[in-house]
Amino acid sequence: MSNRLIHYSILITGLFFASCNPERRVEGSKEAVERMKSMQIKRVTSPQVVTIVDDWGERIVKQAQLDWEAQAKKPNANLAALCQLQGIAEIDSLEQLYGVQILLLGTKDMKNGQLSAKEKEVLDAYLYNAENKLPQSTNIQKLGDSVLIYNAPIAVQNMICQKCFGDDATKLGLWRVKFLKNEVIRKVDGKSLVKNKK
Repeated sequence: MSNRLIHYSILITGLFFASCNPERRVEGSKEAVERMKSMQIKRVTSPQVVTIVDDWGERIVKQAQLDWEAQAKKPNANLAALCQLQGIAEIDSLEQLYGVQILLLGTKDMKNGQLSAKEKEVLDAYLYNAENKLPQSTNIQKLGDSVLIYNAPIAVQNMICQKCFGDDATKLGLWRVKFLKNEVIRKVDGKSLVKNKK
């Protein structure tokens, strides 16, 4: 057997094993499936977007609250950072997974320059309800054609209100989840839209 033939045999064997890496194939196929889903042509109506935001917002808030409480119970927890949602990897992952921005809001955010006038009106309504011991509920606000804000009040007895908003008489605490309409449409599964339509 000539040296050249041996070299070719080794090269072909090496290429065969390199192409048979199952982990790489699985990873690549998952990415391809995700990319294909996001590229599907979907017709999503405005009411459907609101329904999706309502569903996803509820899930996100529920999970974020569990993650926050788990971090706060750790012996070396930095509450000041936690109240700013800093250092909570699970909440960062939620933001990435859904393509959203998650914040905690309280009474002091009435002066927050990053909130729109419409959001401050909603926050003011929550504050009024808190001051008058009225029931609170979730809320979705549309900001123009491209942004939806999901607000969810936190129970006063919850650790978040006690630790982050305890210096305020109302102890008002809100989850704020900012959705971009394009991201919602991109991430929603087309099949689930068909199911919901039936």
